Amino acid sequence: LLLPLIAHAFATPGRSPVLRLPSAASVSGRLDGAQSAATLAEENELLRARVAELEERAESTEGLCELLDDGGGWTSSLRTRASWLLGLLVCQSASSLVLAENESLLLEHPTVIFFMTMLVGAGGNAGNQAAVRIIRGLATGEVDPRPTQRTRSIVSDELLRAAVLAFILVVAGFVRVVAFDATLADAAAISASLFLIVSTSVVLGTLLPLLLQAAKIDAAHASTTIQVVMDVLGVLITCSVAPLVFGALAT
Repeated sequence: LLLPLIAHAFATPGRSPVLRLPSAASVSGRLDGAQSAATLAEENELLRARVAELEERAESTEGLCELLDDGGGWTSSLRTRASWLLGLLVCQSASSLVLAENESLLLEHPTVIFFMTMLVGAGGNAGNQAAVRIIRGLATGEVDPRPTQRTRSIVSDELLRAAVLAFILVVAGFVRVVAFDATLADAAAISASLFLIVSTSVVLGTLLPLLLQAAKIDAAHASTTIQVVMDVLGVLITCSVAPLVFGALAT
């Protein structure tokens, strides 16, 4: 009933009133266009969010690692790497000073010196393993060099892993020392030293990349630095802990 009235109202004078309704194709086209626009807007929003995330990640990892090829040829990174390695070489000589100061201990218990390479090697390996995990996390953006909740959680987990890994290696180390026909006192002293060395190494290996990154130094240097640090600390810990264990067992 309403259609004739509407047609009459919009009819042109002198012409028959014709009501033209939009075709199904035009209506479908308009709906498809509206849906396409909404889809494009949604995709653009997702792209903006992704770009913002990548920019933030790039900013947080800026300077993490030097470029492999910066256009300077094969000598481009030689100066930085050589200076760092020379500094580590000088620091590593401190272990010989510690050994010289504890010559009497090594003469009384030569088994300690026989297993010194095992002790410092285990410390270096454990610390390097932890450092590489953090360096990789910094490179991928999973680890934030800032003290965020996520970073604190990762560091806390590594502290727990340090104790567990140290206990596992202590069991293996004790068996190895006993199998070497050493005394139980030697095995106890070496095992106690091994526990402290490994646990300390994992903690330092976790924190060192974060500290270097905070100081605007290439965090990749942490993997080599922790090896030298644990060489010196491993000798120092062994020469400090072993006399205490021997003294306690003697009494």
